[in-house]
Parts: sequence; structure tokens; C-alpha cells
Amino acid sequence: MDPTRISTQVSVKHCSLCQGDTEYYCYGCRQDLCLQCKKLHFVDLSTKHHIVTSYTEKMKYPPKPVKILQSQDPKQVISARSQDPDNHEACVMPFIEYKPHKFIPPVWLSPLERSEIQRRQYSRRIYDLRGETIYYRSVLLEGLRNDRETGHKAVTIRGQSKAEMRGHGLKDLIDDVLAGDLEDRCIIQKTRMTRDMTKLLRYYHRFEQLSKTMEIRPFKFLRIMTRKHSPRKDDMKPIITMLVNLMKGIRLVPSGIPRRAGVEDLLTLLSSPVVQKSLSLTGVNRCYHISCVTPDRVWVSDVNNLILTDTATGKQLHSVENSLDSWRGIHTVNCDSELIYIDEDKNINKLSSDMKTTTTLIKHTDKTWRPWCVYCSPSSGDLLVGMRTAEYPYTGKVMRYDNTGKRKQTIPHHDNTPHDLYKEPLFITENNNGDVLVSDLSRRAVVVTSGEGVHRFSYTGPPSGSRLWPRGICTDVMSHILVSDSITGTVQMLDRDGQFLSYVFTRQTPGMYYIPWGLSYDVTTHAVCVGSHSNTMSVCRYIDRHLHLADNREYDDDFDEEQTQAGM
Repeated sequence: MDPTRISTQVSVKHCSLCQGDTEYYCYGCRQDLCLQCKKLHFVDLSTKHHIVTSYTEKMKYPPKPVKILQSQDPKQVISARSQDPDNHEACVMPFIEYKPHKFIPPVWLSPLERSEIQRRQYSRRIYDLRGETIYYRSVLLEGLRNDRETGHKAVTIRGQSKAEMRGHGLKDLIDDVLAGDLEDRCIIQKTRMTRDMTKLLRYYHRFEQLSKTMEIRPFKFLRIMTRKHSPRKDDMKPIITMLVNLMKGIRLVPSGIPRRAGVEDLLTLLSSPVVQKSLSLTGVNRCYHISCVTPDRVWVSDVNNLILTDTATGKQLHSVENSLDSWRGIHTVNCDSELIYIDEDKNINKLSSDMKTTTTLIKHTDKTWRPWCVYCSPSSGDLLVGMRTAEYPYTGKVMRYDNTGKRKQTIPHHDNTPHDLYKEPLFITENNNGDVLVSDLSRRAVVVTSGEGVHRFSYTGPPSGSRLWPRGICTDVMSHILVSDSITGTVQMLDRDGQFLSYVFTRQTPGMYYIPWGLSYDVTTHAVCVGSHSNTMSVCRYIDRHLHLADNREYDDDFDEEQTQAGM
């Protein structure tokens, strides 16, 4: 053996998900990723918000936890998770949501704190581009590709058939010409033309003679010429029919309207739901109602308190003392991440997103009615308040208010809507088509009215015949209706018209060993949070994206790396 040659052994790191070569690292799940797995990471709903960076950047700029606002009140905008030096996900996951307008940090912050807030704000924009915009572009490109192939095929088939017909006609014409004497045919054609010119001159001379005696007007001559030489209506019918059929085949598309992808193009239902995680919530005895703020934070109704919970650890971030029995849907979250809830005095309050200011939106003055549940419409910002009479026998109604607390509508109010439509509105929500859905415990039904207040249907249970004790209710982006049933311990999925589709979750679903109660749909990750009659909450998914589109996506790696550097 040559002593000058030194034997070395090189260890190559492989992707944590496959045997590919490692090029990237995910801080969210702490895994090594190859190029293809990184693309899938950005598409998958459960990991699209993770921070992924190249190994080169990871070595150059390792994440350093920055403790900001430590001397401030824990109700500050910065999450308490960022105070944990060992929580790497907290160090890189943004707490401040991206807003279209420019956010200017307060002047009383230090330069380090201001830069940290701005970094997180820009990171959110990067996550939106990477997790939403790029995938949406992939769906549009896939649709355009299919339309192009289909259209090209259709045009090719039709074009070939028409070309063949014209070709056969031209061939028959040439055959006819070649079959006879061309010179004789030209003589015959010349004779016909001479005869026609002679007739035309005869008519002209006749017109001159008659016009002198005023026996015929010029327009009569034109009428004669038209009748003699214009094609008959019967001869025009085939031409008109052909033109009409041609116009029918043309589809006019309004100009200026961009191409859009439908929900069915973006999302698909899973064959079976997946429980991503189940966790016990700190300081919670019952998980009766849930309102999602972000994928990382939810408000949960305890027996007498409202608790802001970290969905990654189950730890309590903040609480609102409320002696009102909160086993109903007494709180909701608006588009500005502000908590809206019913307090012990039956007033409807709003807590600012920094948890510093509480404002009374609707003061309770009518002692004959009590607000029983509340929901904020994400499309209009209106408040839907389910109400119940204070005295037995109970009856219910739904009140609609604008975002300032001004009353806009009362349901029921139509003549064709029963005035005893509700008895005890327990939970309330709204569907994408504007329908108002109420989980009515005393009715043992989900009562649905249109946005105008007309009763559409009442769902009383699946076709199996089992009765329904409805609890939490929510809708998803595909307009499905989800309702939890405390009798069967299931979560049932309906279509927008109240037809039973399937059991989304049962007690036999892995990770679901309790009676489901509160439900809340997260529009960001398309997952549903399922609360229980205990302190357990599960995050489950029954909707996913078309992951195969990641195989055809075109990425600019330099652009991706530049974005990850900005996110760091």
C-alpha cells in the first residue's frame, strides 16, 4: 500500500423522508430535506408554514433566539413562546400576522426589537407567497395545460375532418374538369355569359323606353332585376343555417376577467381523516368551544374562563375571567384577531388583539332575551347572535349586527318562516353561501336559514336513524357543514343542502377517544380543531391539497434561497 495515499471515509447526510441527498433543513419539524421533499413541504398543508433554509445558510447564519419585550407585560404582541431559548420553532415562526399595509413598530422599542418585529412581518409575507401564491400558480398552470391539450386535440380533429371534406370536393372538381374537354367547357361557359349579357341589355333598353312614358319607375326596374337575378330564399336557408351553427359554437369570454381556480381544483377530500395531534390543555377542564386565531393559537372556553392556548404545546398564553357558564358558543374571533365574547352581564365585548383594551359592542338591555351564542362573519364582519328567552317555555331567535353593534336583521321575520324556528340556539355559524346555521339543543337539530332569514332545512340526524344531540358546528371552505353529536360521539359532515355525506370522525378514529364537543375550522391550514368534554383537543385534517402538482412546479432556487435569507 502506498503510504502517500490516505484513505478517508465521507459520511453523506440523507433526507429524513427519503434517500435523497440533503440540501435543506426544516426548523419546524427539524428534518433534513432534499430538493423534492422541500417542494412537497411547501405544498403540504401541515408544513407549508415551516421555515426551510439551505444547509449553507444554516451554517452561515444559525438562528439565535432574541428575547424581546422581557420587561413588558406578557399581554404584548410578541408571543411568550419566543422567550424560550430552547424553542427553535418559536425563534423562527412569526407571531405577527402579515397585513397588506405597512406596519411601523412603536418608537419606544429598541433597534433590536424593531428589527425583530419587521423581520417577522416580512417573513409572513414570504410564507404567504411560498405556501399560497406559488401553489395557486401551479394549479392555474395545470388547468391551462389541460385546456391547451384538450383544445388542441379538438381543433386538430375538427380541422382534419373539414380539410378532408374540402380536399375531396377539390379532387372531385379537378376530376370533372379533367374528365371532359376543357376547351369545349370554356366555349360553353362563354356562350352562357354572352346570353346573360344580351338579356341584361334587353332589360336596360326596355327600361329606357318605359321611363319616357312614365309607365315604370326606376325602383320597379331594380325590383325586376332583383327578382330575376337574386338567389331565392330556399337557396339561402343552408347558408343561414351554417352561419347560425357557427355562431353557436363560439363561446364569448368577457375581457378583463382573470382566470381563477375553483376550490375543487385547489383542494380534495381525504379518504380517511388524519389526527395530526391530540394534546391536553393547561388550565382547561372542559374544551366546550374553540375559536381559531392562527394555526398556533386558539381561544378555548373552559367552564368559567376563556383561555388563549398554544396549539403546539397546549400551554396557556392568556385568560379572560368570565363567570358565565361557557359550555355554549359564547365567543368568536373577527378578521383582526380580536376576541368577541359574551360576559357574565350578558354584554357582548371585544378584546383587542394585544389583549390590553376591552370594549363593549352590544350592551344587554332587553331583560326578556339573553344572548346565548355569537359568531363573527369573516365575509361581512357582521355579528350573528343566537338569543333565548329568559323564562320557560324557551324560544329563540337570531339577531344580526354590524361590526359597530348596530342591529341589522332579526330571524325569523318572514311569513313563510315558522316563528318557533328556534328553541335554544347553542352554537351558531355561517356558510359560504350566506346561510345561517344554528345548533339547537332543544330542537335536537341543526336549523338552517338563508341569509334573508327564510328557513331552508333542519338536519335531525344521519340516514341510519340515530337521533342527534348537536353541539359544536362549523363550515369549511368547500361549504361542508360539520356538526358534533354527543350521543354517537361522532362528527358528521353534510353538504350545503343538509344531505348527510359521511362520519368525518368517530370514537374509533385513532387519537379520538372522547366525546367531541367544540369545533373550529382553520381556513389557513384547512384543519379542524375538535374539543371534548374533557381538557383534550385534537387537530384533525380531512382536506388536503393536490400534492402531485409539486412534481411539475418550476422553482427558481436562487429566488427561494433569497427568500429564506430574508426570512432568517
